[in-house]
Amino acid sequence: MTAVAQDREQEAIMDDTDIDPIRDYLQFREDGALGIRPLGENSLEHYETILRRMDLGLQAGILGSTTDEIRAWICRPGRSASTRSNYIAIVRGYVRWAVAERWIDYDTTVRLPNIPTPPGRPKPWPEEALADIRARAAAPWALAIDLSSYGGLRCIEISRLDREHVTSRVTRLWGKGGKYRDVPTHPYIWERVESMPAGPLMVGARTKMRMTPNSISVGVRAHLKTLGYPGFHNHMGRHRFGTRAYQTSGHDIRAVQELLGHSSIATSQRYVDVAEGALASAVAGL
Repeated sequence: MTAVAQDREQEAIMDDTDIDPIRDYLQFREDGALGIRPLGENSLEHYETILRRMDLGLQAGILGSTTDEIRAWICRPGRSASTRSNYIAIVRGYVRWAVAERWIDYDTTVRLPNIPTPPGRPKPWPEEALADIRARAAAPWALAIDLSSYGGLRCIEISRLDREHVTSRVTRLWGKGGKYRDVPTHPYIWERVESMPAGPLMVGARTKMRMTPNSISVGVRAHLKTLGYPGFHNHMGRHRFGTRAYQTSGHDIRAVQELLGHSSIATSQRYVDVAEGALASAVAGL
């Protein structure tokens, strides 16, 4: 057992229940201290889930484990390269913070591998599939599908959207990182929203409460499966919106960036590749 692990055991004997470095680190990331970009609600939840699981899965916890033990937990068989890369990035940030705060003496993540992952390509759902889905989708999922397909909303933005945020002209979105942006309201969205009451647009049928981003994502995916589209998910609507926005804006990549709320234009560039690939396929099929 390492010295840190022994210290953890001694702390447990002392029953000092206020000691929780993961909690303190997440507070640090939420505050955005020292110039580090603050994490949003969904990212904080994801970070905590991974760090808690890892801390429980390692016999001596994250801060008491060796590099090889952390690597073995992250790189277990069956985990994709993107998952491993994400876990390494999360634990590196936590351990480096712990060193700076003197929870531990050295950074055990320095020798963790850098796992390259290709950027994900947008996968917009086909226009004919969208037309069929819109014709048969039931509430409240039909609204979520329109918001992603004709407004480019993420599930977290759909969850935060209130009736007061939508007019016939513009929709005010509260996006990632607590940033706001305005997107023109598509007629299909206004048609569904105009007569809805004040308050959250997505409300759980049983809870009567605002739906969470995860409940929207899972609910839409399950509903699409019942409509005959297994594997389809609501983010494909956002992919469709970005691709169509690039095509119809005269290939204005800056407009796509603003509409989708991307902090980096490199992310928006992926939609250019998809749109131009579709054009090439269309020509090849003549």
